[in-house]
Amino acid sequence: MKKFSRLMAVVLALALMIPCFASALAEEPVTITIWGSDRENMPFRNGLLTIELLEQRLGINIEIISAPTETLAEKYGLLMAGSDIPTIVQYKAKDLLLYKDAWIPLNDLINETDTPNLWKVYSDPDIARKVSDADGNIRFIGQRTAITCGKLYFYRQDWLDKLNLEAPKTTEDLYNVFKAIKEGDPNGNGIADEIPFSVRKQGSNNRANLMPFVHNWGIDETFFAEDGVVKFGAIDARMKDALAWLNRCYTEKLIDPEYLTLDKTAWYSEWTNNQVFMSYDWSAYIDNVSNLFKDVETDLHIVGTVPPEGPTGISETRDQLQPITVDEDWNAGIFVGATPEQQAAAMKLFDYLYSEEGMILLNFGVEGEHYNVVDGEFVYSDLIMNNPDGLSPQDALRSFGIQSMLTLLQDARYERAFVSDEVNRTRDLYEQEGHIGDAFPTLAFTDDEQSIINEKYTEIETYVNEMLDKFIMGVEPLDNFDAFVAQVQAMGIEDVLAVYQTAYDRYMK
Repeated sequence: MKKFSRLMAVVLALALMIPCFASALAEEPVTITIWGSDRENMPFRNGLLTIELLEQRLGINIEIISAPTETLAEKYGLLMAGSDIPTIVQYKAKDLLLYKDAWIPLNDLINETDTPNLWKVYSDPDIARKVSDADGNIRFIGQRTAITCGKLYFYRQDWLDKLNLEAPKTTEDLYNVFKAIKEGDPNGNGIADEIPFSVRKQGSNNRANLMPFVHNWGIDETFFAEDGVVKFGAIDARMKDALAWLNRCYTEKLIDPEYLTLDKTAWYSEWTNNQVFMSYDWSAYIDNVSNLFKDVETDLHIVGTVPPEGPTGISETRDQLQPITVDEDWNAGIFVGATPEQQAAAMKLFDYLYSEEGMILLNFGVEGEHYNVVDGEFVYSDLIMNNPDGLSPQDALRSFGIQSMLTLLQDARYERAFVSDEVNRTRDLYEQEGHIGDAFPTLAFTDDEQSIINEKYTEIETYVNEMLDKFIMGVEPLDNFDAFVAQVQAMGIEDVLAVYQTAYDRYMK
């Protein structure tokens, strides 16, 4: 009887332990996978400090699937053609919306109770429409920006001073300054090797940092809206005038003849070779270029400047940040095939990234290591501002996964803390004096609308890209511009514009 009692006691003890074992198994962290762009100066990969801290703080496992930015479009196409899609996919908004049914609708999952931090942002209808498909379903979470001014013009003030040149105000002034730079030997080496305007290629559009000049003619390179009407800038009459200015500069070697192929390393080399006068890029590059000379005795003095006025007095760039950065690779959709647990973990991650604590981690890092709070202000540490590996402040931050490619809520204090007074001064000029034009929104299309775009615009886009470069370089004379317009019209641009107008009207409602 005693043996039976002892046996029953053991059985009862084991029975009581089973729920504990089951509970322990149930609490095993959920694993989510995130696919995204991995760049040389913006790493997105396993082992980043911020990713490890997010795993610890949220109690989830995060596996990064890195895609090299050089082949990102190809990798994305292959990814979506396959069956093994990660929990979260991060890419450009328009490309995510091409596969909109692959991402779960988030309208009901973003609410005051479960995701209060996301709700603060996406309950705003103007923000919600930027991440929604044509039916009004929120399909992705985007990076929330803190400022509008992203890219700007900058040049060497010391060269203007050396040649006694006034700061250019108009595009014609700028042409004359370019000529004076080319002919005046401001670098003093006795050779006409100065490059008045040089830019690095960026992304899939190698003209990305050259074409903003056309904004000063009141147009954009492709689609833009004017008085509520969607137009195609490449065939606008004003484009011919803008191309004439660009062609004149290119022909006279005032624009870098290598603008289509110049990567960042080669562009930096032109600066350090004391050749470049002016450029256009993200605002932080004022500091990045200046820092190339930090250990060199030089008179170099780079300043930011507002866009030159075009023929009708327009001085603006439309190449700026929207409230949600839809044209970059930060937008994140949650795969419909993810398990309910993975979907919940993904929403938990996004909501945390939009919280105050998550925002601080992804913008500033860890207090005492990457930043300190001084008189209520965030101040980056020497690890960031005077990086021992010689990295720029921005590259130093990104080496830890701070301001990485992970979707996040940006903070204006980040934007101001790591850049110089000159960058902040110039950004304020753009913001406060009306030099930021209206960027054309990323539109959501129905399946029928998208099929028309796929059928006609792909071929048009290829042709237009080829011809614009030919006009700039003089390979194709501008006398043929009208024939170019006629060809684009014959290829069906009016049908495409009709689709864009319908989608734009829907968006504006």
